[in-house]
Amino acid sequence: MRVQADAQLAELFRREAGKICAWLARLLGPARLELIEDAVQEAFGAALAQWPFEGSPRNPAGWLAVAARNKAFDRLKRESRLDAIDPADEAAAWRLGFSDPEDAGRPDDTLALMFVACHPALGSDEQIMLTLQTVCGFNTREIGRVFLSSHEAVTQRLVRAKRKIKELRLQFEIPEGGELAERIGALRRAIYLLFTGGYTATEGANLLREDLCAEALRLGRLLAQYPSTATGETHALVALMCFHHARAAARVGDAGDLILLAEQDRSRWDADLLAEGFEHLRTAMHAPRLTSLHLEAGIAALHASAPSFEQTDWSTLCRSYEHLLELNPSPVVKVNAAIARAYADGPAAGLERLTGLGDHVKLQNYAPYHAARGDLLMKLERYIEAADAFSSALQCPLNAVESEYLLSRVQQCGVIPGDRSHLN
Repeated sequence: MRVQADAQLAELFRREAGKICAWLARLLGPARLELIEDAVQEAFGAALAQWPFEGSPRNPAGWLAVAARNKAFDRLKRESRLDAIDPADEAAAWRLGFSDPEDAGRPDDTLALMFVACHPALGSDEQIMLTLQTVCGFNTREIGRVFLSSHEAVTQRLVRAKRKIKELRLQFEIPEGGELAERIGALRRAIYLLFTGGYTATEGANLLREDLCAEALRLGRLLAQYPSTATGETHALVALMCFHHARAAARVGDAGDLILLAEQDRSRWDADLLAEGFEHLRTAMHAPRLTSLHLEAGIAALHASAPSFEQTDWSTLCRSYEHLLELNPSPVVKVNAAIARAYADGPAAGLERLTGLGDHVKLQNYAPYHAARGDLLMKLERYIEAADAFSSALQCPLNAVESEYLLSRVQQCGVIPGDRSHLN
């Protein structure tokens, strides 16, 4: 019974904690985020203590919302006894007392909390950390894994972020007009980085973290459903995530091995997600201007619509990447453009472009750059250099699936990385 309760609560926490936080933030204001999160944690702790012995309630989510509300109410009463009574606390307690737990889970509340977490006064990492904790229900250790950081470091950054929100006296609302335009870009970036953090995990035994991808897709869909945030760029972001996540089941073999796009069984791609992606892309194209997200989604759509890897329209992909580079000339985009060029014009053409990127500092710890060089060098039968490139990729942050794949590529080269004995 205890094991079943633990599993049920873990699933409920991921699904409901953010909704309850958003509901309480509407009632108490974003300045009390720390109190709110403590109340939600205590509610789940109470459930863990009671449910294995008393059984799960008929409405678990409602039970948790009521428990969290009561915990927050108790905390406010304790604080009012210690300090001078604050009229704001009295008003918050009144709102809590008359709140309806059935009101928890409103999409508007989740959106408003996302805008609080992604306020431009916070750094980009802080925005994502706060979104993961308050909206997605991730704990500090899970956030630390996403950012390759310690639990203590994440805790400190979150404390500073919440202090800043309190000092700014932010309103719990979905902004409008110029303020919305100023803040929605940060919100989209946070969702996209959340998705990419799950699409290829930076560490651990698994290639991807589907919980991160699912949360990002849920939040993106929410943005696309709300009239003032359903911009062309938002629809392009959701389309992009749909196209990528549709391939999730085909990216790993039965033995847990990495399967590259060229070798994936396309019948295993999620047809419903692909259809959703194309629908969002069609909507996105009504925007008055094209953005880098439009182009990225268009590139993903070209891959998704190709009957096979060999039938991919590489020439059109190359042109799309050239347009994308005009808007976003980042090193990562340049790497992807070089790979597309290799398939369009041959490995030597792609390798020339990749070699020209060798001075970019950000690419030194970017495994796909070194792996792409290794792959093209192998195709040109320059096996010693290829082994060195794959070896460089192995020095970058990787999950276990990627490490195993790169080790196999080194072995396929048939040489020891760094061996120069053939020159003597």
